[in-house]
Amino acid sequence: MRWMSIGTCAVAFWCGIANGIGAQTGLVERKVATATRLDWQFAVRGFGAGAAKLPLDYDSLKQRYQLFVPKGIQKNKPASLVLFISPSNQPAGWNSWKAICEKQGILFASPFGAGNSTPPGQRTRIVLDVLNDVRRQYAIDPDRTYLTGFSGGGRMACSIGFALPECFGGVIPLCGTNPISGPTYLRHRIEERLSVAFVTGATDFNRKENEDYMAPWFQDLGIRSKLWVVPKMGHAIPPTAVVAEVHAWLAEDLKRRRADRQARPKLALAHDDTPTGPNQAERFLAAAAEEFKEPARTWRGVALLQGVTQRWPQTDAAVQARSRLKEILKNEKLLQLIDTQGTEDEVKSLSAQANALERLGNLPKAIEAWTLLAKNYDGMPVAARAIENIKRLRAKGK
Repeated sequence: MRWMSIGTCAVAFWCGIANGIGAQTGLVERKVATATRLDWQFAVRGFGAGAAKLPLDYDSLKQRYQLFVPKGIQKNKPASLVLFISPSNQPAGWNSWKAICEKQGILFASPFGAGNSTPPGQRTRIVLDVLNDVRRQYAIDPDRTYLTGFSGGGRMACSIGFALPECFGGVIPLCGTNPISGPTYLRHRIEERLSVAFVTGATDFNRKENEDYMAPWFQDLGIRSKLWVVPKMGHAIPPTAVVAEVHAWLAEDLKRRRADRQARPKLALAHDDTPTGPNQAERFLAAAAEEFKEPARTWRGVALLQGVTQRWPQTDAAVQARSRLKEILKNEKLLQLIDTQGTEDEVKSLSAQANALERLGNLPKAIEAWTLLAKNYDGMPVAARAIENIKRLRAKGK
């Protein structure tokens, strides 16, 4: 699926000004001390070939951001962080988050130079340079790290958060969203650990994509998500009262995230841990082996092995993953489990996508999703249902 546009929007910029861009109270300005260790190249893969190419003069150490550090924060004690992506090249969001961060002892950061006019690859790099820098200075708890942004910044929050779910506990796109893309295991990990809060205004021009497309799609996928339609608000950063409600809803899910970390430690990220690509590939390989010990999670194990080969194809772990996948083809018992579980998973995914696209009004793309389902399961009842939906949508489009 193509990523939605993140072009510069004057309306978004001026609405952002009215809602706190440029408000500095309680903030200090910091410079990034070292280049990010987080996998920013993988996070930009959905933006197309060449997206990970940076300007020749890009320098992580020249990147700046605004930071709020609560009083009494202890650098060795795990802490919560809100990372806000602005639609302009000025930081944003502090006015709405100030009272919550001060009351609950939450760090807040927002980059300079990461607005809609910045190419998505460079924008992603800036955001992750900032996140890495804050993580180096403080014991930031990934389970209580919330990535948010307004308008085009909300779209970027989705693209980064959905690519690197191990780094975050929740994603809060405000008046702008982007869909899930990438290897199958990402959808599984998003389902298992993330909470996604879609926030839009009653008169926001992006309300439909939130209300008719993204929110019900995520519900159909089984991802913990919730929609807020803010009365008397257009395309704007919501007020503190709404943000506080969203944060409370995200915090309610901390127990589930903690349980996931305990159940699948190889897929988790500690506050003081940023693995290299080869190291993370080895962890995924080990996590897949654990999944195969539970018959009900066999397909999840396969998806992790596939993810290793797709994300880190040149590593030793990828060689082992490909070998393991070949071995599985000789195991009839595992193949039966994979067929049953994989079919159920793909049918759920493609059906949810097709229904979401139809609600959005994109009938050609909805037909494409049903067509893929019909092709993949030719001769099966699910294919017959897909064909009926294709006929219905073609008639609807006339």
